[in-house]
Amino acid sequence: MTITRRTVLAGGAAGALAAALLPGSAFAVPPNENGYDLWLRYRLVADSNLLTRYRAAFTHVVVQGNHAVLRSAGAELARGLSGLLGRSIPVRDQIGRGAVVVGTKANDALGPEGFTIKRRTDRVEITGTGERGALYGAFRFLQQLQRRRPLERLDLTDRPASPLRMLNHWDNLNRSIERGYAGKSIFVWDELPGLRERYVDYARVLASVGINHTVINNVNASAEFLRSERLPGLAALAGVLRSWGVRLWLSANYAAPITLTAGQSSPITVADPLDARVQQWWQDKIDEIYRLIPDFGGFLVKANSEGQPGPLDYGRTHAEGANMLADRLAAYDGKLVWRSFVHEGFDDWAEYQYRVFQPLDGQFHANAVVQTKNGPIDFQVREPVNPLFGGLPQTNQMIELQVTQEYTGHSTHLCYLVPEWKSILGFQTHTGTGSGPSVADIVTGVAYDQENVGLAGVVNLGDDRDWTGYQLGAANTHGFARLAWNPKLSADEIVTEWIELTFGGDRQVGSVLKAIMLRSWETYESYTSPLGMGYLTYPLGSHFAPAPTTTQNLSHHTTADGTGFDRTAATGSGFTGLYAEHWQNIYGSLENCPDELLLFMHWVPYTHRLRSGKTMIQHIYDSHFDGYERVVEFRRAWGRLAGRVDQARYADIAATFDAHVIEAERWRDTIVAYFYGFSRIVSSGTGWLQLAYPGGRLLFGGRANSLAVEVTNASGAERSITAAVHPVDSGWQVGTARATAAAGEAATVVLPVTPPLIADHFDLAIDIDPAQMALGSRNQTFVVTPDAGQCHLALDIGTTDSPLVTGYARVSPSTSWDATRGYGWVGTAPQGRDRGSTWDALRRDFCGDYPARTLRITLPPGPVRLSALVGDGGPDCPPTIIAEGNKVLATSTDLPGGIFTWLHADLDGGPTGRTADLTLDSEPDRFWHLGALILT
Repeated sequence: MTITRRTVLAGGAAGALAAALLPGSAFAVPPNENGYDLWLRYRLVADSNLLTRYRAAFTHVVVQGNHAVLRSAGAELARGLSGLLGRSIPVRDQIGRGAVVVGTKANDALGPEGFTIKRRTDRVEITGTGERGALYGAFRFLQQLQRRRPLERLDLTDRPASPLRMLNHWDNLNRSIERGYAGKSIFVWDELPGLRERYVDYARVLASVGINHTVINNVNASAEFLRSERLPGLAALAGVLRSWGVRLWLSANYAAPITLTAGQSSPITVADPLDARVQQWWQDKIDEIYRLIPDFGGFLVKANSEGQPGPLDYGRTHAEGANMLADRLAAYDGKLVWRSFVHEGFDDWAEYQYRVFQPLDGQFHANAVVQTKNGPIDFQVREPVNPLFGGLPQTNQMIELQVTQEYTGHSTHLCYLVPEWKSILGFQTHTGTGSGPSVADIVTGVAYDQENVGLAGVVNLGDDRDWTGYQLGAANTHGFARLAWNPKLSADEIVTEWIELTFGGDRQVGSVLKAIMLRSWETYESYTSPLGMGYLTYPLGSHFAPAPTTTQNLSHHTTADGTGFDRTAATGSGFTGLYAEHWQNIYGSLENCPDELLLFMHWVPYTHRLRSGKTMIQHIYDSHFDGYERVVEFRRAWGRLAGRVDQARYADIAATFDAHVIEAERWRDTIVAYFYGFSRIVSSGTGWLQLAYPGGRLLFGGRANSLAVEVTNASGAERSITAAVHPVDSGWQVGTARATAAAGEAATVVLPVTPPLIADHFDLAIDIDPAQMALGSRNQTFVVTPDAGQCHLALDIGTTDSPLVTGYARVSPSTSWDATRGYGWVGTAPQGRDRGSTWDALRRDFCGDYPARTLRITLPPGPVRLSALVGDGGPDCPPTIIAEGNKVLATSTDLPGGIFTWLHADLDGGPTGRTADLTLDSEPDRFWHLGALILT
């Protein structure tokens, strides 16, 4: 059943999309690409006239100087020109006609990293004020050619606005990536000092957009990164980065002296920054690092936040903790970046870090930098600018932006974040002269005449071939870097550049994709975060799927009368009082507060009228329906580009849009149903039905189930329906049921459904007759587990007191091997976890551990099918490996929190049956999970 509530986008984005779809001339389908080259695509210039002019103008490359960064610039120029011109372009020693000359020349007006590109009569000169500047100029020159600029428009002069342009990797020693959606870490730590070619390409990518610093490991840092045995490998990696103008940094665990001296004859037992032994340990470690990595950038530290150790454990301040490290780095021109993201204590998470860090202004030393997230919560799609910007005028400050889309759709939802970042950087704090300084003024050093300032991006790179997990994800990587270089660039300029570098110069592709991307942020916001509320995902999970009930009283206080969060100084948490008086008067007033932040700052009755004239509740309804329809239009518009983009990338992006539509619908249905459920206010437009599943989403395979579906009539008139589960295939048996619900009332239908005897997950649909809008009727994920009576063995694995799946036997950490019953742990038992009543009996609990553990089971005679449930209703779930002896039976992938999978393997009990010792394990230092085990 396909249902469309309304047709939207008659104008606006739809108009832009429609205008882009103009008749074009015939064209050849481009050859397939996999996205690996990102924006460094040096494809042959297709315009024959321009190609002829380029070939005459650029015949060879000359590098003036022997610095490693200059050699890299020369190599990149030769590589790029050879690809663009379709002929080998050599690097020579002598300047001849057609030379592209790259070198350095002091120019105080351009700072240490600026450059000029100047076309002379017989050559082109790319001149940097330093080696980095020359390299940046080389890449910019090639980008001009990639974008098919005429020879007469190649001259330019540029310099970076921000001194520190930094990536933050959240990569772990086991190569998992916290909040990563593009595979494993690109860094294979245990191979170092062995180097991979991809490290060079990584460094090229960073240099091409002016990134000059990178923190290679997670802020939730393992002290092992500082172990002496590991440093030579990191030095080799630093050498690769150095040749492309990038300085390597490390995230440091503040308790590293404790961890790395454990087991010594006189271990250090504290991490107190004023302790003499602690100070000496850090001095020795820093000396050791700089002997191996002379251009080491410094440390990034997350302290006293989310369980990380820090100086507050010893009664010291964040400034004292930071300065102890900064002082020891200073002699090497190293820096210490200290994150301000702390949120323990107080009733309102938003205000805490301001109250902790603002009183410390002026206490951080000259080479210490406070790194502050853009907003006071946690990278939401919309939240106010962090009041610490403008609150620390005597402190070096960086802004932390999240390129990886933790709260903005992972690698499924297209959400181009540059428009959001532009609004943040342009925010006027009103804490200085006039309306300024802006956030951009602060992080570029203009506001307070500072040099140790800049932008940090929590990056979205992994070892997927396309680097970012989906083909359009790299637009945010590129966009962050371009804003770090020049915050004055417009979102339109940046996305146009990225499209032309990534997809070429087809005007129709550019027009359509730009129209989609520039609307994608506000579109995502419209169906996930009403009026600035934000944080409607499960706090302990992957932050992907809607779960508004789990953040009640955390991000919102929803009742039958209204919703939002009173953060005013007059009646609420006091958060609005942390801003300058100008913003206090705006944010603290219900009448003056911008609608897009209304529910962040205020608790508001559903009937409150917005500037649009709509009531608040009607806006919530309409924005979610409209946002979903825009995503559908995005998919439709991309579909019209078939043949204009290479088939491989076209199909990849089309598949992402298919998934995007499904998830946007899930968000729409969940949030609209949630707020209607509280308000019981019928929409002024066409109403709808909304379906809920009070009995849970667990079905038994091989037997009849009675699936209870609560049907709420969110309309002004009585509705009668006939409902049935849509069968997945011919192996499913289903029946119908009828229900009538009065306006605003609910009725329950019980639907007969018999799945086959399988263990699997399915996205089911409920067919409704007559067809109408029914929220929660499509793409509803159910788990199917075999009926215990038809299994050789059916084990519900978890804790000792969690609810038990009907007919299943319990296995908890206390279940030791017993030959009579035929199952149990051998040796040390694992841990048990229970994620609570929001999950069904099968998925709410599990056993797991970091070390491998052994579960012994008795196999019946003959062949049997083993099925094992893996997943976690809370945090992300690392791979689980099931083996018997030396044979791996099955392995799961990394699973986001709330996502489960069944693993399957074929075993044989032989003629008389036997026992099997199943080893359960994960990757090194990662936690395996097992929620059920079945033999059929």
